[in-house]
Amino acid sequence: MSTRIKDVADRKGITYTEIAKQMGISRQSLTNWTTGQRKMKLDDLQEIANILQCEIAELLPAGKDFDHTYNEHGEWLGIRRKNS
Repeated sequence: MSTRIKDVADRKGITYTEIAKQMGISRQSLTNWTTGQRKMKLDDLQEIANILQCEIAELLPAGKDFDHTYNEHGEWLGIRRKNS
């Protein structure tokens, strides 16, 4: 499963190293999850969402007809259908 963890972490100024440290795992393990080389458990995704102070949905891809939307302050507004 692909995720948007890197995108969200970058928006919040948090590195993979910081996330991995808070989770008590290696940075490589986190990278393996986010690249799909290893399967991530839902509990792990929730822990990452807690660290990034976001909803799990923000960490997941939106789908081909949808986009993640943010306001002018960079706050996540949710997933919305793309404008045609």
